[in-house]
Amino acid sequence: MDPTQARERLHEFLDDIRKTIDTDIDLGKPEVKAIFFGAMGGSAISANIVANCCSHYMDVPLTTNRSPIVPNWVGKGTLVIISTYSGNTDETLEMYNKVIKTEATVVVITAGGKIKDIAEKDGIPVLMVPTGFQPRYSAGFMIGYIAAIMASVGYTEFKNRLKGCIGSLETYRNYLEAPGSLAYLLADKYKGCIPVVCTENKFKAVSLRWKAAFNENAKTICFDTALSEFSYFEANPWSEYKGKKLRLIVLTGENDLADGGPVKTAVKNIESLGFPFDLVAIAGTTHEERLFRALILGDYVTVYMAEAARIDPELTPVITELKKRIRGEK
Repeated sequence: MDPTQARERLHEFLDDIRKTIDTDIDLGKPEVKAIFFGAMGGSAISANIVANCCSHYMDVPLTTNRSPIVPNWVGKGTLVIISTYSGNTDETLEMYNKVIKTEATVVVITAGGKIKDIAEKDGIPVLMVPTGFQPRYSAGFMIGYIAAIMASVGYTEFKNRLKGCIGSLETYRNYLEAPGSLAYLLADKYKGCIPVVCTENKFKAVSLRWKAAFNENAKTICFDTALSEFSYFEANPWSEYKGKKLRLIVLTGENDLADGGPVKTAVKNIESLGFPFDLVAIAGTTHEERLFRALILGDYVTVYMAEAARIDPELTPVITELKKRIRGEK
């Protein structure tokens, strides 16, 4: 199958970050004591990625909320970022309607829909994402906008760190696009199996993205699990799955492979069980670089899988039909 439009969208992911990361946003000078991301699905994964990067150096909590139930602590001193590609997701609209009644500082990221009209009437800043592609391919725009929003209220470290590694990420992206790259090798390896992505907590957002990419791009079932949970609770049932279709993917940073560390210990335990698994260790000089390389790798692996199976990764007819039913459309 010839390369699909999805491959073009993957290539533009880093370009999309560059387009939005320096957006000038005037929110005044609010005192921000917490950051609340309100989103569902792929929009929420973008927020998770940012939170995974920031949690080990920011001095305020970052929370991603995938529910119309908004915590009572959201209010004055909270920066609220509402993300919805369509602008019509019921749960996200309900979150918006609740946070707008508080004293929180609110910003909306969307491609249009109901939330754009409502937010503009409310005088809330709206940052626009282009239309014309599947929502999951808007991640670059959303991540760049989130970095710009956080920088506008004084939290510049994530923006600076991400800008510092974009050049290296572009080199890695170009490598993944070349025949024989790791993405092609893994795509071939995962044909006909059910992958289970196993990570440490600091890579959790990436495992969620890989899971969604296997589901939506490659149209295959995928599960994810935590490395700590696997080591303590899941090893016994896995020992009974030798020769079956499940294949474990241990996704980690190269810097986490020190002897005696939790990853190396878990890998040795997995090896002792005798079933197939892959250790995918991602290089990079910073946590942001390793996390974004892992993110990009998963997207390319699953798109190559789809193309090899002569499937258009952009088409998601089952999801489209379910969304129509939820909206009451025929």
